[in-house]
Amino acid sequence: MVELRLTKVAMFVAAGLYSICSHASDELEQKEQQVKDKQQLEVIEVTSSGRSTIATKTAMNISAIGEEELRRKNIADIKALIQDSTVISSPGNSSRFADSVTVRGLNVANVNANNLERFTTSTLAYYLDSTPLPNIAYRIKDVARVETLLGPQGTLYGGGSLGGTVRYITNKPQLGDFQFDFNTSVYQVKKGSVSNDTDMTVNVPVSDSVALRVNVARLDDRGFTDRKMNAVWLEDNETRFGTPDRAKELYQDDDWERTDSARIQLLWQPNDDFKINFSHIEQDQLAHGTRGVSLWDVAEACAAEGVSDTDCTYTDPTAPLQVDEYTVQSVHEEYSDRGFSMSSIDIDWSLSFAQLSSSTAIYDDERVGQGDYIGEGYIYYGWIPGLSAADTRESAFMTFDNSNEGLSHETRLTSTNSGPLSWIVGIYYTDTDSSLKFWEHFKGLDQAMFDAWGGFDANAQYPSRKQGDIGYYEDISSSYSELALFGEVTYEVTDAWDITLGARVFNWEDKAYKNISDYTGAIGVTEDVSKGEGKGESIFKFNTSYDINADNLFYFTASEGYRRGGTNGFRDEGELVVKESTQRFEPDTTTNYELGYKGYMLDKDLYIQANIFKIEWQNTQTYYDQTLAGIFPLNGTANGPDSESMGFEMQLRYALTDELAFKLSSATSEAEFTETKTVCLYEGADDMPDQECSTWVAGDKLGGAPKWRHNASVDYNTELGDGYLSANLRARYTDKVLSGRQSRGEDPFIFDAYTTLDASITYGKDSWNATLWIDNLANDLTQTSYQRVAGPWGYRSISQRPRTIGLNFSYSYY
Repeated sequence: MVELRLTKVAMFVAAGLYSICSHASDELEQKEQQVKDKQQLEVIEVTSSGRSTIATKTAMNISAIGEEELRRKNIADIKALIQDSTVISSPGNSSRFADSVTVRGLNVANVNANNLERFTTSTLAYYLDSTPLPNIAYRIKDVARVETLLGPQGTLYGGGSLGGTVRYITNKPQLGDFQFDFNTSVYQVKKGSVSNDTDMTVNVPVSDSVALRVNVARLDDRGFTDRKMNAVWLEDNETRFGTPDRAKELYQDDDWERTDSARIQLLWQPNDDFKINFSHIEQDQLAHGTRGVSLWDVAEACAAEGVSDTDCTYTDPTAPLQVDEYTVQSVHEEYSDRGFSMSSIDIDWSLSFAQLSSSTAIYDDERVGQGDYIGEGYIYYGWIPGLSAADTRESAFMTFDNSNEGLSHETRLTSTNSGPLSWIVGIYYTDTDSSLKFWEHFKGLDQAMFDAWGGFDANAQYPSRKQGDIGYYEDISSSYSELALFGEVTYEVTDAWDITLGARVFNWEDKAYKNISDYTGAIGVTEDVSKGEGKGESIFKFNTSYDINADNLFYFTASEGYRRGGTNGFRDEGELVVKESTQRFEPDTTTNYELGYKGYMLDKDLYIQANIFKIEWQNTQTYYDQTLAGIFPLNGTANGPDSESMGFEMQLRYALTDELAFKLSSATSEAEFTETKTVCLYEGADDMPDQECSTWVAGDKLGGAPKWRHNASVDYNTELGDGYLSANLRARYTDKVLSGRQSRGEDPFIFDAYTTLDASITYGKDSWNATLWIDNLANDLTQTSYQRVAGPWGYRSISQRPRTIGLNFSYSYY
């Protein structure tokens, strides 16, 4: 049961967004007011409720970060955004990895780094303006604000979510005004090279009704983690040949990244009631290497210290460093090359009775890459004569090719009447195709098999491999379409009391395709299609709010969330036949109950936002695997038992003086299975526990998220000469984290709690400002993730990024 500890955390109440906007006639008064405004709670308009409202007065759990704060906190991508949140969690790996994301404790994925995107999950939905995306790697550039909504949002948006939704709201072209913005950041991570992040925006009014807006950005992160090719305990005759240079042993600053992005928009607005915005986005990201540190293999470390196996106290995560805190060991080059493009048309039309908004987008997201596979290679292939670690200097690596492409359309009508009844109704359609492929490579595999078994032509037997020395190939693909009707109606019972009802009704079709081949013949080449047709679903929402006065309100929400199901690549084993119910995992749903408060106190110097919640998670999708030929794991997903999450969230902002302000946000959650359930892989295996059956036990914690997170900051703003000076000090506390779900009450590895300090100071004048900033001031290198390396080849520990010092410069011309 979650410990709410209300008496201890009453002061930790969620960060507010409020501001005082005044128009003084005297220039000096305007300047004084501008400085004072920086200490007041910032007013940010949001549109996530379907209408333009103020975040602090919207009767739902919504928060927003504006463009200025995003820059001050150096939030330029989804990973940095999650790191700044107290309610959303992810492992925090380097850019080449796609991470599993947890919202409000809803998680069943391991907190680690995995080369395979198939093994990542998210209970968070992502929107780029009005387009839902399967994941979001688009960098936060020329973005007006980022809105975060907690709880399911399917009755407001076509693409629903289980735990919450993040929306990037980009800046749009402006008529009548030429605008030029230039921003650059030069920074250096401890032990790393000097890096740069630059973007530029131009807004050009082409005519009275046409405007063009262009943004271009370039990230050149030079990295800080060195890559050592071979483990330190290997003798010269035991070292492996690596890539890309077989003779090179050390690669400095190997975890670098280069990302180029561009967005062009064209607005046509012939009158005040009608406008069309055309937008096209391109982004190319090459994320190289792996941030982390490699540890000694436990047995090798104990042997090097002359300690027997029985007396050895090391575990994988506690073994000594192979080199230092800034070096990872990897035989083969590792990278992820990702390309994203999206074209969209957005129409806004003011009708006599409603506002019509329509958005149509097509997108293409592709990621290809490579990862080291030395441990798995010797486990799966080392038994073949000539391929054992003692027989060859070669080792395995894996490559992947993931793609997501689709079309998304949403049209909604929002009532504009002034009566007590208001409504939003919309239609949503999506058609997406995804493919997740990976290959296992081991140089010399084909020749070793030919020498061992003679006349064996692996390429002829398994033509899907396309090239030699590939021992395993997997392609799990899906073609998914969905049509939904959604909407909400609000009735104003009194001037202070509103009631809202919402619903989403939808049909979907999912065609799954899988192609798996293996060098042993234990799997073979397969093509299997699973299909779900015409399965109608529905979810609902209830919300009520009461305005105590103009500055304080209470709200209660009960809402349902939904996530699509899918297929696994499991295979029959001899006479054992995989159950249809296990081969295809079904959708899971959530029911969220939330009671919240938003309001101002102490003559509006204090803003508080707080809520308690309970989420019931039905048919929970959780990770599950099959073992083939007694050795080869085939990973997938199963519907485990129901689970539950409970918690408390709060934000607070207090203006101590006209120049000094304090912010604090805090959240706690605890999630666990609420029933015991056993899932067996094969038909008739329920009475045979040794035949691939897994049991989840009621009371086991889901893990993946800290029990407590706190973010606190102090902001100081004052006049200085002809400009202004602002300073900020931030502290982020993250509690212990279970690295995965519990199993029969036993904990997996636990990440330690840690606190991170960041600081910045800004001087601005007229159209420019400069910021000096330091992240991770104390250079805390507490472990936050890991990457498993199978066999006796060490363990990769991944920590938060070391101390980073940077200088930002911004210039705007209007």
